[in-house]
Amino acid sequence: MNRVAWIVTALIIGGQPSTLSAQTDGRLSVVGGIEHARITEDDAYLGAGFGAMGGVQYHLTEATSVGVEISRERHLRDFGLFAIAYDAEGRSQVFPYIRRWKGAATFVLGVVSHAFGSARARPVMWIGGGMMAHGGTLRGPLAAPQAPPGFTLRPGDVETRRGQRAIAVAADGGVGVDVRLSGRVTVGPFVGLRLINTGNFGPKYIVRSGVRIGFRP
Repeated sequence: MNRVAWIVTALIIGGQPSTLSAQTDGRLSVVGGIEHARITEDDAYLGAGFGAMGGVQYHLTEATSVGVEISRERHLRDFGLFAIAYDAEGRSQVFPYIRRWKGAATFVLGVVSHAFGSARARPVMWIGGGMMAHGGTLRGPLAAPQAPPGFTLRPGDVETRRGQRAIAVAADGGVGVDVRLSGRVTVGPFVGLRLINTGNFGPKYIVRSGVRIGFRP
């Protein structure tokens, strides 16, 4: 999926006719950002983590632009549970341990954004859509429960399993502030929401917040 994303981006950049460069001087920009994301599926909170994004934009006007973005978001969740162990006579005893869920999602999205007003700091909103690839959530103990000699842990409490992988359609939207530091550089905070159609498994909702940076060569 990552290779496809980079190919798509390269085609968009490389596909601009050279005869257009003089007419579109300053209309192309490079964007990047860091973010924190909370990822949820239908019946469980999968976790939160930091991610990063990058892409290119073509400015139709000073307010409106279209572009392609590639992002990678990781999620992690630790919670305390109790494992069950049995001795030789079948008597049970519980032992605390930490179970970890972790995973990552990659997105390739087309985005349309619009900034409002002409002040140095302008409100901006965007909407877009594309594809997501998720490697499946890995679920297992952070460390094996410490059962004493003579006790056998129940197998399900010590196994590490990966959930089903998913490739799905994603919708994206959000709002932020576009602060012009100079004629070429912008920076600003944002919040956003992604909705993913993964059926009965995998990420469904992603709440994002972070900082975006734009640069016009």
